Amino acid sequence: MKRIGLALLLSLAFLWSVSVDAAGQRSDWEKLDDISDEALQLAKNERFAEAQEVLRYFSERFFALGAKERLRSADELRAVTVTHEQAVRAMSAPISAEDKVAAVTQFRLVVDAIHSTYQPLWSEMEPAVMEALAAMEKAAERGEKEAYAAAVRQLVDRYTLIEPSVKIDVPPEVATKVDDDLEALQAAAFWQADETKRRERLSTARHDLRALFAGVKKDEADPSLIWVMISTGGMIVLTLTYVGWRKYKGEKEEKRARQPEE
Repeated sequence: MKRIGLALLLSLAFLWSVSVDAAGQRSDWEKLDDISDEALQLAKNERFAEAQEVLRYFSERFFALGAKERLRSADELRAVTVTHEQAVRAMSAPISAEDKVAAVTQFRLVVDAIHSTYQPLWSEMEPAVMEALAAMEKAAERGEKEAYAAAVRQLVDRYTLIEPSVKIDVPPEVATKVDDDLEALQAAAFWQADETKRRERLSTARHDLRALFAGVKKDEADPSLIWVMISTGGMIVLTLTYVGWRKYKGEKEEKRARQPEE
């Protein structure tokens, strides 16, 4: 019985440590998420010098919290590093306020993509992206090349904003399809094709973009954590069942012993 009790306590302690560790990681990323959001709000208010200081503070906290070691892949590290450096430079660069805000927004979306486990912020860009594609479809149908070119630029700009985050959250093959679609839609060969081919190309792009956004709206738990919970939880259930059976058997034998013999 002592061994069973010890096994039960060790199992519960293990589950608790896993839960606390996961909560600590979430808490640290929530801090970083808040810092990136603060930088974005400052940039939106055109307080670019302050936004730059907050972005530099993010870098300090990122390393102080050991966030680098908690990233799931080199792609995540690259996305955070590249978009952070671009955002810092943009705050003092001779570019428009709109471009400065876009740089910080791109970084903000990457931090959120790493932190979020369900429906990241970049997925909220779906209406804006699909709106630009719809404008392209309309212009192509009417044969309006200038309007089509303007709509293409709009689509590319909007997708570029979310692209680093997309490549964190979706399978490479899904992102690659969208990259290929955008390349084909911008190529001179698009207008050299007949109307049916142009329509098919746009339809393929719409399908691939829909699939890209649809793929991030499912809450997917870490399979390794699920296995830990199942295996450890199963051990606890078995232990409790065995303890309960032993107790029931003991009580039954004790009751039988107390009954007078006939």
